[in-house]
Amino acid sequence: MKYGIQHRIRCPPAYPAVTSLGVPIIIIIIIIIIIIIIIIIIIIIIIIIIIIIIIIIIIIIIIIITAQNTHNLAKTIPDKQNKYQEMTNEICAMWKQNAAQVIPIVLSSTGGIPKSLPQSLKRFNLHPNTYIRMKKSVFLGTCSTVRNFLSYR
Repeated sequence: MKYGIQHRIRCPPAYPAVTSLGVPIIIIIIIIIIIIIIIIIIIIIIIIIIIIIIIIIIIIIIIIITAQNTHNLAKTIPDKQNKYQEMTNEICAMWKQNAAQVIPIVLSSTGGIPKSLPQSLKRFNLHPNTYIRMKKSVFLGTCSTVRNFLSYR
């Protein structure tokens, strides 16, 4: 202190950090957080709507796989559908569903297939030639059964 005069050092007033547009950074951060919260709420609402739609539209599919003799292959399909119709009604009532379908997949024990088999397989989005592998498996199973019978002592 020289000659009784006080020298004061002036500090600039404390201003909040601002962007080049003159908007305080804290306001921009709050806006971003609000936008993120809104997006999360919208995503949750969309997920809930999708779950509700899936629950409402669920269709139960009962798959019946049988291997019959070739001579009664054509009448087996309606027989199986009628046989399992009561069970589908019980499943609909028990699981509170609107609909259930019975999709019979019928092969003969020698590998013969009905004309409706490729259409039944299309419902499951399987390769169109899947029935060829099925025929092969059934035929090999029949051969194994015959072989075991003939070798039985």
